[in-house]
Amino acid sequence: MRTKLIVLSLCVAALFACKKKEEAPAVPPPQPAATQTQPAEPAPPPAQATVTLAAGAPIPANGVALWLVADDAKPGADGKLASWSNVAVAGVTATADKPELQPLVVANALNGHAVVRFNGDQNMLMTNIDISPARMPDATVFAVFNSQTDATSPLRKLYGDDNGGYDRAAGLDGRGSDGKNYTVFTGNGVQGYFVLKPNETHVTADQFTKSDFSGWVDGKATLTKIPAAWDDALPNLYLGGTGTSYHEPWQGDLAEFIVYGRVLTDAERVQVEDYLGKKYGVTIAR
Repeated sequence: MRTKLIVLSLCVAALFACKKKEEAPAVPPPQPAATQTQPAEPAPPPAQATVTLAAGAPIPANGVALWLVADDAKPGADGKLASWSNVAVAGVTATADKPELQPLVVANALNGHAVVRFNGDQNMLMTNIDISPARMPDATVFAVFNSQTDATSPLRKLYGDDNGGYDRAAGLDGRGSDGKNYTVFTGNGVQGYFVLKPNETHVTADQFTKSDFSGWVDGKATLTKIPAAWDDALPNLYLGGTGTSYHEPWQGDLAEFIVYGRVLTDAERVQVEDYLGKKYGVTIAR
């Protein structure tokens, strides 16, 4: 009898243990340790598009981002210019959507050629190219222009993309060095470039890299590898001013404006200078 009770007790205990085991919650499998992921670096902006000109162009064909010629400008009935382009560089324009922003086109104003005339008040054109270092690390800019004044107040810029950080821009500014009233922005401040006199036409070649600026006036080397530190800038290049942060409107004429998205060789630069000098009657010194 006693033996039967012992066997019965063992069976009950075994059944109770099995029941407890069935009711026990399942233990989740071990999980791998969490790993921290660093945020992805933003992709750099695409390089500014350029074109290769058709054979027979009077300037170097490779790497042209913008080429505007006043002879090609088509003003409205009031003589004002709302949109300026060149079929040689398709899709690239300089525009002004409001009448007060639109400069005049004046025919036969410079050696038999037209000019775009900025009034020094509100005139300014916005291009659809970006010359900031992020999209155009190297750039060479040619301009044929004059100014009706040599005064440095108010400030006046022929072109630029300045958002307040002394971004790439050139024009009249009294903060330049050595009494040079025509200046360039270097990202570090204002650098004197040359002495600009009223109503004198010049051909300038402005060479920008990420770290320096070099400039030639009428073929003569004027600044050589001046240290520069440009950063972010407005996403559009403006003509007749420096943009929407600070307008600084130009008062004078612009006959031709060329932008390359690269540094030109000396021979290429000379080719452009000689073409522009001959066309507009500007003596190019060597």
